[in-house]
Amino acid sequence: MKRALIQSALLLLAMAQAVLPTRAATAVASEYEIKAAFVYNFAKFTEWPSQLLPAKGPFTICVLGDAAVADAVERLSRDRALAGRPISVSRVGEINALKTCQVLYLSKIPTAQATAALASVRDSPVLTLSDNDRFLELGGIAELYFEHGQLRFDVQLDSARRAHLQI
Repeated sequence: MKRALIQSALLLLAMAQAVLPTRAATAVASEYEIKAAFVYNFAKFTEWPSQLLPAKGPFTICVLGDAAVADAVERLSRDRALAGRPISVSRVGEINALKTCQVLYLSKIPTAQATAALASVRDSPVLTLSDNDRFLELGGIAELYFEHGQLRFDVQLDSARRAHLQI
């Protein structure tokens, strides 16, 4: 059993080295892909009250700020669904457009803009995630951060409850 596990791990490592061009390029690309996976998985494991979701239309993941993460979320969510609906990824620039989002990922934006974005969706069924420092203190639901080379997260359950979401 242990030997099979080691062999599998070595095979995966060899395949990764063959597929990935350089370490530097991989490190940059993998950060965005990992963040996109976290965004998708947070949405996948969050429950929205059915009466608070729009009657029809796609499940909308909005990204405010980081275009590279938006690109990665688009690639990851292609041909997938959330809450039984196809996924639409929207790059938003206007705070007024955020109420149409079921998920809002904020990245690389000033604190004042993050505060305004959170205020615009406060008490709405919008899952808010960010890699901005002190995001939970601003009222966000989940904050992503790197620690010892690993992407980690903290969740503010009170903010999730206020948004009528169950994580």
